[in-house]
Amino acid sequence: MTFSQFPTDLASVGSYDWPRAPATSSLKEGYRRLREKLRVLDDRKADLLPDDLERLTGSVIPDALWSSLRAHQFECLDKVYLEWARREEGPHTVCAFVMMPSVPRHFLADWAKDRGLDLVDAAAVPTGGAALMVPDISSLVRRSLEGRAAMRSYLAELDGASRNVLLGMSSWTWTYLAQTSAIQAVVSDARCFAPFGDKALAELLRAHLGDRVLKSADSGKDILAEDDEGAPKDRYLKTLAARAYGCPWAAIRLLDAAVNQEVEANGDATDATKDSDHDDTGDDHEDAATWLQDPAVPQLPSRIERIGRFVLHALLIHGPLTAKELGSVLPMTLPVGIGSALERVGLIEIEDGKITVRESAYPHVRRILSEAGLPLDQI
Repeated sequence: MTFSQFPTDLASVGSYDWPRAPATSSLKEGYRRLREKLRVLDDRKADLLPDDLERLTGSVIPDALWSSLRAHQFECLDKVYLEWARREEGPHTVCAFVMMPSVPRHFLADWAKDRGLDLVDAAAVPTGGAALMVPDISSLVRRSLEGRAAMRSYLAELDGASRNVLLGMSSWTWTYLAQTSAIQAVVSDARCFAPFGDKALAELLRAHLGDRVLKSADSGKDILAEDDEGAPKDRYLKTLAARAYGCPWAAIRLLDAAVNQEVEANGDATDATKDSDHDDTGDDHEDAATWLQDPAVPQLPSRIERIGRFVLHALLIHGPLTAKELGSVLPMTLPVGIGSALERVGLIEIEDGKITVRESAYPHVRRILSEAGLPLDQI
């Protein structure tokens, strides 16, 4: 499947073109957040929504969409790194691939395995051969004198490596290391996935959601309808791209969480895919429309708001941590139950004793930290 609106190249770190929401959308979102902070906003339906709708508990996103996105991003990695990774002769270089925390975990490792490349843990730098893939160096990042010394030693070893090395890391880890270490002197090239704008998101959705009509609860319009220049007429997808910071995985997850569908007489939500007999605007068969209204976004409980921000910030920089490790990188004592409290509001997940920011919650987490004035990732 060919996509003409998808970005075909990786972006250089430092020149990422952050999507921007329309001015009216930014004002509405700001007003919404103010109401949330004042605790006067519930998960109400917009005036344009039919009365007999309920939020869908399942997903409307087919597996084929995720597979298509994965295949495209694999090709973008191939274009830049595959030939370089298989080359054994010098000169040898160290490169970095930087990902937002909303990119599926282990994505770089999955690509490397699929292409038959050598994978190693962050602490190892074996000599000789084709390129080494280090999918995630977050385990080496610790905000302490010992941690910085260990990173300095690791970078020195990389600087003298006798083979090409590709370092994978989150955008937050990269930003921290760029400010506290010599990583930019050692790494000759750092790149990231290019942002998906409204046109790319529209093309992805059209290709995989068939005749499903997606309507914005704010405007009542079909979000996939095009203008004369091939751009979406409605501003929903432009706003969505900005809320997801250009990450297509984050954007599709946000859209999926906003789905409302009509309730049939038996109390079940209708399956809009069964009725594809409608025109491009979706006006002929209102019962086939899927309405999009964003749910109330996760908020930090007031009793843990301050410490919660520091916990989220640390997890983005360091990656998955145990409770003990988390306590060692923060300048304050963690209150009992902080992990469980953050898990209940949907911002983190705890698996095998490791605490990490939920991929689906990343846009909300970054917004929380931005509003608090904490340092953000820079790509």
